Amino acid sequence: MRQPSLYLRQQWRTNTAGLAAVTLVGLVVVGFALWRLVPSSPGPQAGASQAADDYRLSHDAISLNGTSEKLFVLERWKGGAGGAAVNLLIVNSDDATSRWMFPDNGQTILSRDELHSGDGAFSPVSGLVLTVSARGSDKPRESLYFYRVGGGPAVRFLTADTVISADQAGNDRYLVLARKDGHTSAALYSLIDFRVLAEKPTPDIP
Repeated sequence: MRQPSLYLRQQWRTNTAGLAAVTLVGLVVVGFALWRLVPSSPGPQAGASQAADDYRLSHDAISLNGTSEKLFVLERWKGGAGGAAVNLLIVNSDDATSRWMFPDNGQTILSRDELHSGDGAFSPVSGLVLTVSARGSDKPRESLYFYRVGGGPAVRFLTADTVISADQAGNDRYLVLARKDGHTSAALYSLIDFRVLAEKPTPDIP
């Protein structure tokens, strides 16, 4: 049988290598085009993860004396720095059940006052009064909420322009000094149901 010449064998090898190179380049171009056409998906947890990163729970618990309840402060974080307290996680240390103080995070908790069932700061805690500022309102206003240990969510009992002072006055009364519509008044509330026992305007500034 006649063998092909050396020149023909070299030409055949050159043509085969060129064809393979062209085919490989074509496959790369087609693959890149298909990759560009397929839309990328961020995944279902991307938004939830970003939202969760906006909040931080405190590591240290606030223990309510004489109760099995512990409070963990939820803060709104921006840029990695601690922000405003917006909610409280209530955890029962007896059975590990937990619930939120407020149904959402649309408020800022300005202060917390513990209610005691007896005289002195070390007597059992019966509840809390929280001073809260609403977010997003045209005119900033402050509200007072009371929370009964072992009860449901916090309940609002006063809204004012400014809460000047709020403090327990005896075993059955709570005294609030607040400014509403340009007037300052002092009010006594019952610690049983937080109904108003008495409310009177304070004298004008002399």
